[in-house]
Amino acid sequence: MIFLCKAGLAAEHEGISENVIRRAFSATEEGFLSAVKKQWLSKPQIACTGTCCLAGIICNGMLYVANAGDSRVVLGRVERATRETTAIQLSAEHNVNFQIEREELRTKHPYDPQIVVKKHNVWRVKGLIQVKIREIHSTSFCQTSILKS
Repeated sequence: MIFLCKAGLAAEHEGISENVIRRAFSATEEGFLSAVKKQWLSKPQIACTGTCCLAGIICNGMLYVANAGDSRVVLGRVERATRETTAIQLSAEHNVNFQIEREELRTKHPYDPQIVVKKHNVWRVKGLIQVKIREIHSTSFCQTSILKS
């Protein structure tokens, strides 16, 4: 779905940019939430799902990468002289094992002391998942209001 969104947005803006990619991720998120709303009564388990999203786009000789969720973009580079492959990390995953991600969640949810907890020696959101809610969309943690509408 994200590639369909991106194609339309890229044509609209005559190319790829950080803004176009952000808008494509947002459009994909909105589409997912719309599907959850439509299927909630017949498939309530859909509200507990989410997914990671990665995108890599080459446009006019520039490589754009984006990710959301517990994933990362890695580029493999072959050294000509040695024929060895080196992995180059181009993005970082968004999970609460990183202090900065835990702090951001605590800042966004100051009245929820259980927003991030360490369970079985692993940091988790609400004690359940490691992924910070910057994914295509774990609705049970982010927008429970859709379940009420």
